[in-house]
Amino acid sequence: MKIENDLAVLLSHDIFMLKSATPNTFLQHSRPPPVPVIIDGEPEYEISKIVDFKIDCQRMCKLLYKVIWLGYKDTDNDSKWLPAIELEHTKELVNNFHLKYPSKLGLL
Repeated sequence: MKIENDLAVLLSHDIFMLKSATPNTFLQHSRPPPVPVIIDGEPEYEISKIVDFKIDCQRMCKLLYKVIWLGYKDTDNDSKWLPAIELEHTKELVNNFHLKYPSKLGLL
């Protein structure tokens, strides 16, 4: 009967108070983002997706798209607002964005 009592005591403890005997190294491991490709002497990053857009009237009413770079996360440090004219080579991503969000205006 002693084993049953010990088991009852063990099960009554909050599991979140238990600590792992060995640290979990997977939580701290992350793959570095891809390096840029150099085109005409300038670093170029590949755009993974477009997540938002806005019209910036402080800059002559430019249409801006918020892009997420391939291998990066959607954070303020890793995403960037780019003018629509800089996304001419990514028309498919722009079209996919507007297909996903048809209520948002954009270039025609």
